[in-house]
This record gives sequence, C-alpha cells and structure tokens, in this order.
Amino acid sequence: MRFLSLIALAMSLLLVPGHAWAQTNNAQSSSTISPAADDPAFASFQPVTQGIKPPRATSAPDPKFPNLPADAEPRGTVVMLIGVNTKGRVEPVRVLRSDQQAFETTAVATVKKWKFKPAQKDGRPVSVQITVEMKFQR
Repeated sequence: MRFLSLIALAMSLLLVPGHAWAQTNNAQSSSTISPAADDPAFASFQPVTQGIKPPRATSAPDPKFPNLPADAEPRGTVVMLIGVNTKGRVEPVRVLRSDQQAFETTAVATVKKWKFKPAQKDGRPVSVQITVEMKFQR
C-alpha cells in the first residue's frame, strides 16, 4: 500500500495542480483553473507553476483500509486538494472526488499526517496547493 501512496503522490505532483485536468502540456496555454478558487482556506496557497519547485514528501504513512459493508466495492479512489505550508505541513484538505465515504474519511485523516520538504520559489519556501490521489484495493 505504501508503494501505491507514493505513486499517487508522484502522479499528483506531475499533474501540476491548478491546471485543468484535460489540459495539454503546452507551455503557451494560459487556461489555468484553480480548483480551490472558491475556497478561502486555500487563499494563501498558490498552485505549483513554472518557477516553483514542488514539495517533496518526507513522511507519507499508508492509509488504513476502512471497514466496509459486506456488499461494498473493495476498491476506490479519493482525489484531494491539499495545502502544504512553508514548514511542510498539510493544512487545508478538500476532497475533489471520492468513490465511498469510508475511503474519503481514511484518506483525509492519513494525508493530514504527511510531512513534506516545502515547495520553493527562488530558493525560499512557499505555501502551495497540490492534488493527491489515493487508491484503495483489497
């Protein structure tokens, strides 16, 4: 499960949060969309853009698989927007998509425990927002 979490984190950092999901890698494009534009908790967390070195996880414990009803699908995905402050701590967390509430609860509780080497711009730490995807499978 640790391997899946690390893959999810790596994939999320490659998505460069703040850009539309279907956007191509064309550097000329200016169609940035902030998924947290309407959320004041993310007001001080900028999207990772060119010139910002993204945060790097230094501690990313695996989520615990939740107790599910017998008839529930034993796999799911939770996509979250998280704010990483200048000290590398996760502050706001917003669930963007979740297959099941049980996975959502576990994913949010887990990501709040993660620690990062902060993002940097011009050699100084900056607060950023990144997208994290956690996959669950039994």
